[in-house]
Amino acid sequence: MLTKLSFTFGSHQILQGIIDDHPDRKFKLMQASTHSNKLALFDLSNQNPIFKNPVVLTVLDETMDSNYNGLFYYQSFQVNGDRQQVLYNSLQKVIADKPAAMNAGLMTSVANKAESSTLVLITAWDSFEDLTAWKNSESFASLTNFTTMGSDNYYYDEVYRSVR
Repeated sequence: MLTKLSFTFGSHQILQGIIDDHPDRKFKLMQASTHSNKLALFDLSNQNPIFKNPVVLTVLDETMDSNYNGLFYYQSFQVNGDRQQVLYNSLQKVIADKPAAMNAGLMTSVANKAESSTLVLITAWDSFEDLTAWKNSESFASLTNFTTMGSDNYYYDEVYRSVR
């Protein structure tokens, strides 16, 4: 089971250097779909972070394909008060019910104390069409109350495609 996950951002040259310097690690070099110059390097090695400025996530629940194939859909949620437990339950249900087209799902929390109330859902999909179908399904409906910005809700999402 994956319990530690970290990632960082940088140029292709810098991130490729990290990959080359650590052949023992399981990396996924990904490119943001809406920001073509934004690259992220995900370390799926289940080890302590090696990045200088990592985003560190603690895995709370998962359903996985050990290869984490396809594109990553990264969703970050931060809600206040009683809604935190409702969000937690909704994310856990996505993981437990694992949509058929989903390769992997990770429910995580941000390990940084300043953002410890942030929950992150990372799902892996073979195609953008599979992801879109899920976003239009009943399975995704429980998350829609959390996917808009509001005074008690911060939401961010990004689709990452594999670079290599």
